[in-house]
Amino acid sequence: MSTTIGSRALAAVVYISEGRRTAVLDVIEGIARKATRTRPVALVNVFRDAAYNRTGFTFAGADVDEIRVSALEVAEASLKEVDMRTHDASHPRVGVVDHVSCHSLTGGRRDAAELARGIGSGLGDFGVPVKLYGDAARDAVTLDEIRRQSGYFSGAKDGAWAGKLSAESKLVFDYGPDVIPEETGFAMVGAVPWVCNYNVPLIFSGIEGVDSETLSKEALAFGRVVARRVSGRGGGLPMVQSMALPHGAKVEVACNLLDIAVSSTQDVQDAIAAVVNSLDVVKYLGAGATVTVEGGYVTNQSIESIVNAVRRL
Repeated sequence: MSTTIGSRALAAVVYISEGRRTAVLDVIEGIARKATRTRPVALVNVFRDAAYNRTGFTFAGADVDEIRVSALEVAEASLKEVDMRTHDASHPRVGVVDHVSCHSLTGGRRDAAELARGIGSGLGDFGVPVKLYGDAARDAVTLDEIRRQSGYFSGAKDGAWAGKLSAESKLVFDYGPDVIPEETGFAMVGAVPWVCNYNVPLIFSGIEGVDSETLSKEALAFGRVVARRVSGRGGGLPMVQSMALPHGAKVEVACNLLDIAVSSTQDVQDAIAAVVNSLDVVKYLGAGATVTVEGGYVTNQSIESIVNAVRRL
């Protein structure tokens, strides 16, 4: 039996490649908030990150079409305001509307797949190439597989990747044009169980005798070792994906927790601290260097808080 609208809770997180220009973000956020005044949709989270030049908008509701329209309104406004040809960030990205993740928070997963395909189709109508992943994709490709195929992770080393595929890429888009417009890039849209984004900052001190550019590279290289050892792919925590990124004067180990019942935020925090303590910091950063692991932070609401927001609608 399918889940009725009255007991259903869905969420769509729309990540756009803009987090610094306040006036532009105010316009886009104003459109997002207007959506919640004119239809039964809640804007449960807006996470602006100036260092990453990236913002996430989280819509929640019970009706697939209402969330789809709300997400596409934010996407359309973002496409008018952001140009990937002039975009700069330390966070890797593939397009203006970089990523949309859709989630069924109660009931089965079919509704989230329908929502993702609807958003993907709409982006395609805007002229944006779209690659579906997860439950929404015919080939069941995963988000991290798309990112690997597109060179996303290799670009994360220095934040250089900005929406161009390598000649070796075999990505076939599900919606929109086959050729990626330089001004928009492409979009990754998918449906998966809820993902908890948890970022842990690393603070570096006592490093002397090197210029700031060299210091940044050495600190990032150290962070990448930590991220690799913490991730499930690197033999660390199961159901955890991670990468190291420059975040202002710090380096962050940015983690996707695919199932917090398997690996929790505390598990990640403890694992990162353990890895840092196990490494020979002097070997990586020179004599006198120290690395401090700060407390991490979650970039979105919990499942429970989002479901409660939907019920209040």
